[in-house]
Amino acid sequence: MNNNLFLPEARNRLIWMHEPGNWEFTANGELVVDAPPEADFFKDPGGKHVVHSAPFLHLNVDSTFELTTQIEVDMRHMYDSGCLMLMADENNWAKLCFESNGQYPTIVSVVTQNGFSDDCNSEQVHIEQPYLRITKRGRVVSFLYSTDGESWKLIRYFGMEAQGPFIAGVVAQSPKGSGCRVSFKYLNISVPDEENRF
Repeated sequence: MNNNLFLPEARNRLIWMHEPGNWEFTANGELVVDAPPEADFFKDPGGKHVVHSAPFLHLNVDSTFELTTQIEVDMRHMYDSGCLMLMADENNWAKLCFESNGQYPTIVSVVTQNGFSDDCNSEQVHIEQPYLRITKRGRVVSFLYSTDGESWKLIRYFGMEAQGPFIAGVVAQSPKGSGCRVSFKYLNISVPDEENRF
């Protein structure tokens, strides 16, 4: 990817929120992150699980952008996952995750607005390194998933009420576990193609 934000010439755009103790950029432009124990972003509407602690490597984004990655997760515990995330503030954010449900890998999305999260489990994933994408056009956000990086399936389409400014990037989390390793093969940012909404 010639637009890979993990390459040396682009890394200065990236900032950590909750920097983990162990992470690295590899020589071929990957990011490897060890998520700490019980790291997560979630605001349970019932108040049982409210946490804002997972490692989040992000950059400032415009109101319209497309962010894409390929991901691999060493899933050792239920909910171990790697995600793409979009955030306005602690109470307004959304993430698209490649996550263990305790039995098999799944695609999961969480949208948090005005301090309350939902949780949507989409489908089983049958490959080890799927692709994830966030597309934002103004207030409209699309979450997409692909097995090959070419054909994309729409997972979620929603509006973000928050006005921003927004940040976006990658998250590694282990909400119920002792940690997990997440490898992001690249992080590509671009302007979405207006000819193809999804």
